[in-house]
Amino acid sequence: MYSRLKHLFFIGCLCTSTVCFSAQTSYPLTITDASQHPLTLTTMPTQIDSKSMFSDQVLMALLPLKNITSLSRLSKDPTYSIIADKIPDTLPLRDLNVERIIAEHPDLVLVASWSDGPKIAQLRAAGINVVVIKSVYSLKNIEKNILLVGKLVNKNAAATALVEQMNTKLQQQVIIPQHKLTAIEYTPWGASSNQNSTINTIIKHAQLNNVIANTNGDKFGQVPIAKEQLLALNPDVIIIPGEDNSGFKQQLLHDPALQTLTAIRDRRVISLPHALRSTDSQYIADAIIYLNHKVYQSHVRPSIH
Repeated sequence: MYSRLKHLFFIGCLCTSTVCFSAQTSYPLTITDASQHPLTLTTMPTQIDSKSMFSDQVLMALLPLKNITSLSRLSKDPTYSIIADKIPDTLPLRDLNVERIIAEHPDLVLVASWSDGPKIAQLRAAGINVVVIKSVYSLKNIEKNILLVGKLVNKNAAATALVEQMNTKLQQQVIIPQHKLTAIEYTPWGASSNQNSTINTIIKHAQLNNVIANTNGDKFGQVPIAKEQLLALNPDVIIIPGEDNSGFKQQLLHDPALQTLTAIRDRRVISLPHALRSTDSQYIADAIIYLNHKVYQSHVRPSIH
């Protein structure tokens, strides 16, 4: 009896509340994707095409290269892609090229919810299995998307491990301050981001309060911010996108109209690299840790890989 209970306990330890490590995807698999399109995969896909940065990053972590037919072009751009240095030159990089995809006829094509609808329709009409993955912002929904990709390609254990690694990283490396500072993203074109954005998730989990989180914005979460509003909000931290090659940070620090801002006075204007700012995959944990350490422990230089 003890031996049996011990065995059951061991199995339980291999499982999480989301997916069991030993679970295999059962095919045929029927799902309804983010475009409300039903799809049935009759067998496990072995040739997968990725057409979004999210699926690029997740598939590169889950699958051997032989199972990836192509990635999106942007995935090789080190300015915007955190996996640029992980992609071999032999792996094709293509956008949503209908003719090429139909000619190659991969088992599965993963696209984003913002991808070209008519092109997706053409691919489906040609018998190509296309799954539209919803663009999401919260950590919980990012985790769900990772697990969905894992389920589609029969890599449930690996997908669960990615999620757990992400959460472990955050638990172990994020500095919890005694007092949370306020923050705002401020772009060179005079905009910020509300709660409908990944940058808000990064700010929130970096132990900062986004002063613009609950302000109405456009469908991308963008909120126009004039200098007068910036002065009224008076954040402790200003986050600017990119590596600041244009000198935007120095413009802010030396703008006579902004010298009363707490963030300017305390020199808390932080550049967040595009490759971190734009990620909506498991690498969002790296973005959170990066910003958190920049704010609360400036001498720490965490790795972004």
